[in-house]
Amino acid sequence: MSKKTPMIYVKNVHVSFPLHLDQTRSFRRAIARVAGLGSKTGRQYKAALSSISFKAHKGERIALLGSNGSGKTTLLRTLSGVYQASEGTVVRRGSVATMINNTMGMDFYSSGLENIFLRGMRLGFTRSDMEKHVEDIVEFTELGDDIFRPVRTYSSGMLARLSFGIATSFTADIYLMDEWIGAGDSRFFTRAQERIDRLFSENSILILASHSDALLRNWCTKGIVLDGGSISLIADIESCIARKNEIMKAPRVKAQPG
Repeated sequence: MSKKTPMIYVKNVHVSFPLHLDQTRSFRRAIARVAGLGSKTGRQYKAALSSISFKAHKGERIALLGSNGSGKTTLLRTLSGVYQASEGTVVRRGSVATMINNTMGMDFYSSGLENIFLRGMRLGFTRSDMEKHVEDIVEFTELGDDIFRPVRTYSSGMLARLSFGIATSFTADIYLMDEWIGAGDSRFFTRAQERIDRLFSENSILILASHSDALLRNWCTKGIVLDGGSISLIADIESCIARKNEIMKAPRVKAQPG
């Protein structure tokens, strides 16, 4: 663990992605620009996150809640450094264990055992580091002889156990986890929570995105509700679950084409 107290500071963060228009519409826009009838601003962008601000302090377990497309995974990837903010500030203090994509860094034609070393080294650990933790990872996954089979033959649950076991083989100051954790069964949830509890110190921070209210209640004490890429509520976990469910039930205005 790092000597400094872990912390995440996010201030007025915006994240935008370029829109990829179809060739017909792009051609029409090009003609319009040449004729002086269209916008000359160039590439268009879609806002994925807008005006995101919050702080995460030592010991906090924070849920990210919202419907599909609300910005949960985008925010996690921005916190991890995969995405860069278009505007605003993101500060992380402490070591980070990222569990956003359970296939990230996996070679599907290599065995589970080989992937322990491959993914571990891609996370910045040496082969000797991973050798010290192989037995623990294999025991957690409960894959048995399947650990010698190619990963491409694994079910989503087997892949989830392997990925989670590797990512949590070392203690970290900050854990960032996406909803792929839901690929496991109830036994996996229980063992995963026990593992997180064992790895957690009073200083560690957990940020978890999931659609499972039960999982969030078990793992988190407060939440951040996202709606359309913006923060709708930051509060205790029960209030956030209630707010998320309100948003999910509310009728949505269908966007007009064109």
